Amino acid sequence: MSPKIAILTSVSTRHRYFVNRLRGACDVRAVVYEDVRYTPAAVDATGLTDEERALVAEHFAERDRQEERFLGDESDPVSEGPECAVRHVDTAQLNTAGTVDMLESAGVDTVVVFGTNLIKPPLLGRRPGRMINMHLGLSPYYRGTATNFYPLLNEEPQYVGATIHLLDASIDGGPILKHARPEIVIDDRPHTIGCKAIIAGIEAMIDTLTSLGAGSVEAVAQWEVPHPKLYLRKDYHPRQVVELYRKLDAGLIPKYVDRAQREPDRIRLIG
Repeated sequence: MSPKIAILTSVSTRHRYFVNRLRGACDVRAVVYEDVRYTPAAVDATGLTDEERALVAEHFAERDRQEERFLGDESDPVSEGPECAVRHVDTAQLNTAGTVDMLESAGVDTVVVFGTNLIKPPLLGRRPGRMINMHLGLSPYYRGTATNFYPLLNEEPQYVGATIHLLDASIDGGPILKHARPEIVIDDRPHTIGCKAIIAGIEAMIDTLTSLGAGSVEAVAQWEVPHPKLYLRKDYHPRQVVELYRKLDAGLIPKYVDRAQREPDRIRLIG
């Protein structure tokens, strides 16, 4: 039986695209858009030169351009209708009884999350085994925020991707249902890679929800890795963008593609 889905997400192009792709493939009964109110482009760039500030600004402008290019054709917001309830909330309203009541009224049995702030009680735990997150990053290797940025900064493009996992009280640490990785080619840049990772993650989410409806989903507990990385918003500084572009100019992506062709990445992945 096809799951009856509620989507909890944010309001940017990538999040609206996520909603529309799922609505085209699944039985989506409710959508909650959260105004996350976190803008990394606005983080204080103290200590950077004017040229470096311009580079950081261009980095985020390019993100918007590439998301419009890759995702913009299917990024209209969903309007309230008889088949799909829609609610717009701020962060203080997300984890409240009001949101729970809306999902109950919509008759959903599965909650899908992408790009919100942390899910907490009373939302967390309302649908045991059927509250599923799309994390942009490969857990357990990279968890937290900007986890398709930091693998590039750390010269580990093999860890760019998406993880479909069950939500629990940890940060991106719940049992894994599926991984997805983008194909990285020699002329890729950070935001083309990022958009391809979003699209790959959405396909993995749709596959997971289809399998859930067929009763054939198996979750795998996250395993220990030698050097797991957890990044929080407080860890980001614009100087990291400057450092990334220094590495890109030194051939980070072509070197990775050449290495991957000679020696395939040896990473444990699910799905």
